[in-house]
Amino acid sequence: MTRFWLQESWRAGAVLCVALFFGVIFGHNGTFLFLGLLAYFAWHAWRLRRLARWLIYRNEAEPHFGDDIWGEVFYQIQRRKTRARKRERRLKAMIRLYRESSAALPDGAVILRADNSIEWMNEAAADMLGLRHNDAGRRIDNLVRHPEFVRFLHAGDYEDALEFASPVVEDRTMEIHIVPYGNEQRLLVTRDITRLHRLEVMRRDFIANVSHELSTPLTVISGYLESLIGRSGQSERVEAAFEQMRQQAERMTHLVNDLLQLSRLEIDDAHETETEVDVAAMLRGLVTDASMMGRQRPHEIVLEADESVVLRGVSKHLYSAFANLIRNAAQYTPVGGRIEIRWYGDRGGACFEVKDTGLGIPASAIPRLTERFYRVDTGRSRAVGGTGLGLSIVKHVLRNHQGNLQIESAPGKGSTFSCVFPGERVMLRDGRQCALL
Repeated sequence: MTRFWLQESWRAGAVLCVALFFGVIFGHNGTFLFLGLLAYFAWHAWRLRRLARWLIYRNEAEPHFGDDIWGEVFYQIQRRKTRARKRERRLKAMIRLYRESSAALPDGAVILRADNSIEWMNEAAADMLGLRHNDAGRRIDNLVRHPEFVRFLHAGDYEDALEFASPVVEDRTMEIHIVPYGNEQRLLVTRDITRLHRLEVMRRDFIANVSHELSTPLTVISGYLESLIGRSGQSERVEAAFEQMRQQAERMTHLVNDLLQLSRLEIDDAHETETEVDVAAMLRGLVTDASMMGRQRPHEIVLEADESVVLRGVSKHLYSAFANLIRNAAQYTPVGGRIEIRWYGDRGGACFEVKDTGLGIPASAIPRLTERFYRVDTGRSRAVGGTGLGLSIVKHVLRNHQGNLQIESAPGKGSTFSCVFPGERVMLRDGRQCALL
């Protein structure tokens, strides 16, 4: 590039020298100098116009500038243009490959703008959601009008997936994931989980049926064992064997009852009647029961319940959840420990809290506590008679009441279990909702 600028400098100098030469001869230096510069700039303007026309009207023939500064400019533009064409071809190939691969996916994919309008979708999404390719640019909540889907889309909480019935094919179950990305864009991924849903229903029905069938024989066995224990003329060895069988039958009965209750909660029966539950009165009864049952393992139980806060829900389910948390605290707190039970409400909702001075739970085990049959210490859980289903029941009860379970614990420092309920379910004695305070 330096060579062309040096060449152009010599050309400009030559033009000035010629203009000054004729100016000296004819005695008009300024006039000839002006004419020389005018001719020089006119020549550059003409070449610039040729380049501009070629850039604007691409169908024109390429201009030929020769081996000068304008030829170098044209060469650099052509070089960049060639590179841009290559990049464009690569990008088109990548986009074509992406569309072909996304079209081959069994899962549906939809790109949504900030206003929920469709920017792009693949074939699977169109088939699963009943969309058409000319629906691009339209709002998806105007096309898929399923109430659960619309509520999930507008809620903005996309941590969990949504399961709902297909709007296109009967007896098909869909799962929706939404992932925010970019500039307020979202990727909606839909999957056909009909087979998994049917397997889950079969598993749930199997557990419910087996548990129901086991309850009657266990009742008969427990009754006979109760009548056999303490009869005169029996040796201590036989008496101990009957007592051990009675304890195992009782443990099995608790397990069957928990399985039946968990199955009912998973079904989430819509026929269950919700009422305004006086949680404070319920907790007083639970604390009395816990004190009676804990005579062999006495604890200091402290209850602090706000009488003015009432919860809307299914009373027997809430009773089961609260009872499980209190029972767990009593079972895993050493003799003489302290258990604090609180029920209170505020503008955000209400909270049931159980705090103990028990053994505590390692941080690595907390995420798994609500899994079925999970135990932190298997030997201790069996020794105190736990089934491993209590916290699973609590989780499902809270899910059916739009609540969530929060756990804080550390080994040797006790545990705090908090059931948090939204304000829409919490009422005051005067009938006002906490959410409206």
